[in-house]
Amino acid sequence: MTTGTGLELILNAAEGALQMVVTEDETLLCAQEWRRPERATEILAPALRHICAALDLRLADFRRLACVRGPGSFTGIRLVLATAAALRRTGQVRLAGLDYLQALAATLAVDRGVLYGAPIWVLTHARRNLVHCQPYRSYGPLIPPQPLRPVDLCTPEAAAQRIAQSRTEPLPPGTDPAPRVWVCGSGLIRNAPLADALQTATDAPGLPVSALPDLTCPSVTALRLLARHGDYFAKDVEPLYVRPCDAVENLPGLAPRLGLDPATAVTSLAEKLDRAPQSEI
Repeated sequence: MTTGTGLELILNAAEGALQMVVTEDETLLCAQEWRRPERATEILAPALRHICAALDLRLADFRRLACVRGPGSFTGIRLVLATAAALRRTGQVRLAGLDYLQALAATLAVDRGVLYGAPIWVLTHARRNLVHCQPYRSYGPLIPPQPLRPVDLCTPEAAAQRIAQSRTEPLPPGTDPAPRVWVCGSGLIRNAPLADALQTATDAPGLPVSALPDLTCPSVTALRLLARHGDYFAKDVEPLYVRPCDAVENLPGLAPRLGLDPATAVTSLAEKLDRAPQSEI
C-alpha cells in the first residue's frame, strides 16, 4: 500500500522574500510570497494562522516541513528554523533542510528547461565585496541540480575567475549538445565588477555564458521540487550561515560601549559558542 506525503509546509526567508507553500500529497494548496524581509518576523505567524484558517487546517496536521536553511539572512534563517523547531515539538511534523543556492539553481533549470550536464553557477550577495558562490550540474528540469563543490565565500572577482575557468572544463558524456554556462543570483546585480567580468568572459574562447541577474528568488515549483527530494527527520535543522556574523566580528568595538573589556568579551563569546546545548528546548 502506497502512502502519500500528507500535508507539507515549505518555508523560505533566506533572502529578499518570505515564501510559504502548502501542499497535500504533492498537490499545491496554497503559495504566498511577501516581499517585506524586514517585517518577516511579524508576518510569518499571522500568515500561517490565516493560511490554516482558510484551508481548515491545524498546524499540528502538517506531516512534513521543508525549511530553507541558508545561506542568507541571519534573521530570516533563524526565523524559519525556529518556527520549524516549534512545530516539530508541538505536532507530528518531520523536518528537512533545503539549500537556498540549490533552490535558485533549480529555479533556473526548471524555468529555462536546462538539460543534463550544463554548469549552473549561483552567486548571492553576502555583504560588501563578498558573495556566496557555488557551482551546480544540471540534471534536467525534473531533478534538482547537484552541487559540484561546497558553497564558498569569495570576492566577486574570484567568482568571475572561477566561472571563466569553468567555460573550458570538460563536460560529462551525454551533456546537452549545445551547452552553455548559466549564472544567476543577487550577487550579479549588487556587484558591478562581477557583471563586467562576466561580460569579458563571454568574449573569450569557451562555452557561452548566460547571466540571469533578475533571477534572485526561488520559484514555488523549484521549492516543491527540492522538498519532494528532501530527507526528513524528527530533529531540528542546522542552519547554513557560511559568512561570519557581523556582530561577532564587530564585538571588540561594541564591547566598550557595554562596559565590557574587548578581550574578555571575545573569550566569553567563544566559550559560549563552543558549549554543547544542555537540552532540546
